Amino acid sequence: MYASSGKLSIGEEAYLRALTGRLVGIGLFKGFNKVAVIPYPDRICESVAAAAAVAYLDAYGYGPGKVAFFDYSDNMDDVARRVVSWDPEAVYIAFGGEQRMSLVSEATAKTLKALRSAGFKGALLIHVRAWLATKQLSALLSDPALKEYITSLKEIRLFTADANAKKFFFQAVKVTPEGNVSLSKYMDVDITDEHANLLKLSLPPQ
Repeated sequence: MYASSGKLSIGEEAYLRALTGRLVGIGLFKGFNKVAVIPYPDRICESVAAAAAVAYLDAYGYGPGKVAFFDYSDNMDDVARRVVSWDPEAVYIAFGGEQRMSLVSEATAKTLKALRSAGFKGALLIHVRAWLATKQLSALLSDPALKEYITSLKEIRLFTADANAKKFFFQAVKVTPEGNVSLSKYMDVDITDEHANLLKLSLPPQ
């Protein structure tokens, strides 16, 4: 596992994900009453996922049964069945910066295949790392079955960041039946110099 880029301590990496997760909970989870979170089971992904959950509860109402965690595992079919049994409105795939791009892409595809088999039809919320690892979803859309599934989902949302502009962007993702992808911004948030500098120093493995 990759604990740190070398420029940041693991504590600083976790703090960066806390800052990021706060915005994810406010922007990406907005409007949903019940969100299932699927983090990769490492410190970085769990940090951003936990921060997102806390920010969501703080912003939109603290209470039981609004967020649940279902860690990624080798048996994603079982995980997906438990997700669907919990009946969330949205699923957040929280695969972040501690793993290589190839693993994140593979894990994202495996997760979506399992959710498809389990019958999940709600909204999909995507971490920017998964977006980049799947080459803006193109690696997933090359699979006809996954393309059909992704285009059938109720809604897809994504967050991206621009450290130089000190901005976070929240996007609605539109995928046509032909597999063409477009983004429509529905929210942006200014970030602090501290947050932007930490983003620049954090260099996840490729």
